[in-house]
Amino acid sequence: MNFTPIAPTNIKGNIDNKLLEKANTLLLEAAKLEGSHTPQILQAVKDLLYTVNSYYSNKIESEGTHIIDIERAMQKEYSSDMKKRNLQILSLAHIEVQKECEEYFRVNPNMSAYDKEFILGIHKSFYSKEGMEPFLHINHEDIKEELIPGELRQRDVKVGKHIAPNANEVSSLMNEFEYLYNKSLNNNDAVKLIHILASHHRLMWIHPFLDGNGRTARLALDGAFASIKMRGYGLWNISRGLAKNSDAYKSNLAYADMIKQGERDGKGALSSAALAKFVEFMLDIALDQVEYMNKHLKLNALTAKIELYAQRVNDGLLGIDPLPKHSEKIFKYLLLSGECVRGKIPEIIGMKERTASRVIAELLKRNFIASDSKAGPIRLKIGASMASYLFPMLVPEQD
Repeated sequence: MNFTPIAPTNIKGNIDNKLLEKANTLLLEAAKLEGSHTPQILQAVKDLLYTVNSYYSNKIESEGTHIIDIERAMQKEYSSDMKKRNLQILSLAHIEVQKECEEYFRVNPNMSAYDKEFILGIHKSFYSKEGMEPFLHINHEDIKEELIPGELRQRDVKVGKHIAPNANEVSSLMNEFEYLYNKSLNNNDAVKLIHILASHHRLMWIHPFLDGNGRTARLALDGAFASIKMRGYGLWNISRGLAKNSDAYKSNLAYADMIKQGERDGKGALSSAALAKFVEFMLDIALDQVEYMNKHLKLNALTAKIELYAQRVNDGLLGIDPLPKHSEKIFKYLLLSGECVRGKIPEIIGMKERTASRVIAELLKRNFIASDSKAGPIRLKIGASMASYLFPMLVPEQD
């Protein structure tokens, strides 16, 4: 058996208009996110969402570490608890590989996210990161195995009720995956988007690796969004929606495994109707996440919330040290302007240059702002603490 059809089509080979309309709506709504702020603020949001994506993608696998702990790991502050430390490393690996995928398509704009070597490369890079050794030891039915990064599985597996293709078929199926999906890249953006979402299930159906298929497939999904230069990509997060609807995500994946149900159920070995249901689910999840970010990225709302955040910190309500005096003025200025030369800070906060320098130094040390050099312009950095106020419920409460 193979994984056709590669997209939810009827017996004439056409995609349902309802799915096309939703795909077009997603493209339009996601594009709106790019016009909401300066490039520096949009990048600050993207940097936050790398961490958010890592947290939620790993949470789907029931192996999540809180975003605050991920941020600590970024500063080389690891937990003394070995399990928590390993999960911090797992999250850092996810962030690094997502950035690598984006950079890959920036440098190689004509390459495809469907290429077999690209997908194998995600798995290899992820599991080859420093500190990932504990995740290479697989225990299956009292049999211990070693996961080889980037290597296709060499034995048969069963995932829930799904009996994955025989191990000796996996390589040829991945070649077919590459060939068939690459043909879809000649279509318009809505059709390409539907193929991308459908390919997520088909990759999971093939189950190419002994372990790490879910994480690899979601990173490949992020890579596919980047490869088609989807506007607004990185300013919303599909893994958050999937994690919040984890049971529905897994049940829709399983439902799309269904074999063809009669002659009118599309062209291929698997059910086109079941695939359509999966793609519609993914579109709805994505639309919900884009709608969330469009609502909370509005400038007037962010300005009010960032002022409230500073007030709550200084009132001792968030359990962190008070901010330097007039920090909220710097935050609000950066929110509007994107970045600021350091010499302007005394004017913004109404303090002498020496005092302003101390304020800048403390905010840099505490990761509320960032700069590319010791004397360079500063820009806002949105960490988990600030994000909890700017984007309610984006960052989960710490366990």
